[in-house]
Amino acid sequence: MPEKLTPHYTGDAFADLLRHDGALPHAVGASNYQVLRANRKHPEWAEDLGYTYNHGPMLTYWRDHFYLEYLSVPVDEHVGPGCSLLVKSADGMDWAQPQVCFPEITIPAGRYECHDGTVIQVPEDKCAFMHQRMGFFHTSDDRLLVSGFYGHAPHHDICPWQSFGMGRAVREVFEDGAMGPIHFIRFLDYSGWTEEKLPFPYYKRSGDASFVAACEELLADHLVTQQWREEHGWRDEQIGVEMPKVGKRQGIAANSPFESASSFCWYHVDEKTVMGLWKQGRVGRSEDGGKSFSINYEPSFATSGAKSWGQKTQDGRYAIAYVNSLSSEHRYPLVAVTSDDGVQFGGMACVCGEVPPRRYEGIYKDFGPQYIRGICEGHAQYPKGAFWLTHSMNKEDIFVTRVPVPVRLEVVEHISDTFASCPGGYIPDWNVYSTKWANVMPYTMYGTDPCMRIADRDPCDYARAMRIFPRAKQISISLDLMAAGQYGDCLEIEAADGRGTPACWVSFGGGWLRVKYGANTEDAFMIPAQPMWHRLEFRIDCADNTYAILFNDNDFSFGLSRLVHKVNDVERLVIRTKSRRHTPHYDIYPETPDMPGVEEPVAERVYFIKNVRTGAL
Repeated sequence: MPEKLTPHYTGDAFADLLRHDGALPHAVGASNYQVLRANRKHPEWAEDLGYTYNHGPMLTYWRDHFYLEYLSVPVDEHVGPGCSLLVKSADGMDWAQPQVCFPEITIPAGRYECHDGTVIQVPEDKCAFMHQRMGFFHTSDDRLLVSGFYGHAPHHDICPWQSFGMGRAVREVFEDGAMGPIHFIRFLDYSGWTEEKLPFPYYKRSGDASFVAACEELLADHLVTQQWREEHGWRDEQIGVEMPKVGKRQGIAANSPFESASSFCWYHVDEKTVMGLWKQGRVGRSEDGGKSFSINYEPSFATSGAKSWGQKTQDGRYAIAYVNSLSSEHRYPLVAVTSDDGVQFGGMACVCGEVPPRRYEGIYKDFGPQYIRGICEGHAQYPKGAFWLTHSMNKEDIFVTRVPVPVRLEVVEHISDTFASCPGGYIPDWNVYSTKWANVMPYTMYGTDPCMRIADRDPCDYARAMRIFPRAKQISISLDLMAAGQYGDCLEIEAADGRGTPACWVSFGGGWLRVKYGANTEDAFMIPAQPMWHRLEFRIDCADNTYAILFNDNDFSFGLSRLVHKVNDVERLVIRTKSRRHTPHYDIYPETPDMPGVEEPVAERVYFIKNVRTGAL
């Protein structure tokens, strides 16, 4: 298949893996919200399990709520016992406590014989684990099904799927949060499994005729079931999409599901034309509505095994999200590229450029946001104004990312943000990184004074709010800020260029406003102990390599008042509750044993921001 007919990236921007955001432009307003913060010591604050390997999230939107499914095991990838959990949110920012949707089971000891004559003897009961390449299905009568695959743990010398994997379970999700009974929608009979051996009944044995009909509708959707290819293997005749037979490539066995069928997703360009995406940047095109695909095996997007996601967006354009890294251990940054025709993609923008510390050691726990999925096409309802992604972070925590549409890489008019209007709780045009213990949200003080609240009680992560403004060589940036108390740690505020290089830096806390000129940091202004509003202004001249700080209209200068780094212009205001992070990066892949002191929150610091403005200098 000629590359020009399949999705491909036409731009020349690529990520610098020495920086977590790749030193790339950011999509204006793209924000990241933490769904789950793993906690081994206090599972009641997480999911009541205390498991620290959390991965493979799936996302959907149904009846005005988000639903997210993810898999969880105690420590290491694919080492059981393992289960899948379901979590719900009304707005995508605040998420309920996860609930187990597919519980842990064991593979009974015994003799298992495949249809091809292969036999394996399981001497004792083995832990199974959940693994899902497909999560949700919406029926034509607006019912919601959730599914997952029960496989074996590979570190127990049994292939996790394809051979001897048990099969795919399914259950219904109800609007009140309850779930129906678990059934198998497909068991791998060609791997020796029979109805009698299953821990849950086959769906055809359900007494609910409407549930059986919903399962039959799922089985008839060949694009949905194509997502099963990797787990079910090539022998499953239920998966109806025709895939080309190919020879051995890059050390992958011929006709392996990893060759061309791993982590499939798709989008329609028109009724007959369907684009398919798989891992490793592989793409394909169907001209028969998705019944068969021609695949371009040459990489069309610079990525590795962290999955890719493509979809049509609300503005009638297309977006593909992926990790722009060829290093499978360095899975960052998460980027989005956009297209008018669904084939030629450009305008690379970072949509998640944070890599927090990995708190728990584990096998195959790669760094960064990864295994990206979005909301599949064909649903009755979608959230307005943005497209949503879900991903794990360090294969440890679960996040969602909201990307406003149309996707913008720049702001052309000076800003004047009062935070008086934040529809749905989203702060317009601010790029927010908000976690369970370090969050960013709109707030109204005393019932009448709107502002942005930034808080932090996390011992190792931070909260971050970033505002992109018109790129300028000379500019004034001003804001009002207040601390709710007197804190030893500081709020850091930077003005940075389009690569994230800070030109100006101040810190607010410890009783002082500190200013950095060049390499020197000075105590510039004393901060009164009582909470009160302060006015902070940056006056920046990149051509002259200088800037001035005004605090409550008082000027501070020191020496030559040089920029922190030489930049040609600035376009970002960055507010963080801790210092910026530099590791891991391309030259450093650190060992990360379990971090001490990260399972209890620290004393919370709370700050308020309002009246953020830029203007000509």
